[in-house]
Amino acid sequence: MATPGGVSLIINDRVDLAMALGLDGVHLRTDSLPSHSVRQIVGPHRLIGVSTHSAEDVWHASQGCADYVVLGPIFDTPSKRSFGPPLGLDLLADVCRSSSMPIFAIGGITCERVREVRQAGAHGVAVIGALLACDDISVAVREFTRTLEM
Repeated sequence: MATPGGVSLIINDRVDLAMALGLDGVHLRTDSLPSHSVRQIVGPHRLIGVSTHSAEDVWHASQGCADYVVLGPIFDTPSKRSFGPPLGLDLLADVCRSSSMPIFAIGGITCERVREVRQAGAHGVAVIGALLACDDISVAVREFTRTLEM
């Protein structure tokens, strides 16, 4: 269901909008509806992602109907401190080795750290602060894209 440019459009936590707008999927917070309930609503062709904050959370997501998980915070970042201390690259690597689901790393992700999280086994990254803090978001997105393609 990806857009003509090959990019999936996923909305955070709004199953109703994902359906109404014909989006590619929905990303669920830890306090959202359970993924098996969302799967019944969105059907088999839309993506469901789940935020996770521990190896146990990833395991639980893999037992549900999630297509991918976002795990973090991997590094320290102000926006994720309420979820606990940074999990670190070692835990990320352990979880990536033991999970068959794509895992995206979040929390303190910069272009300089992309290679580390990819080497730990992460499928990709989710970025907030590095984009919000830059002067030109289009330049930052291109830099992240180039880094991820390496």
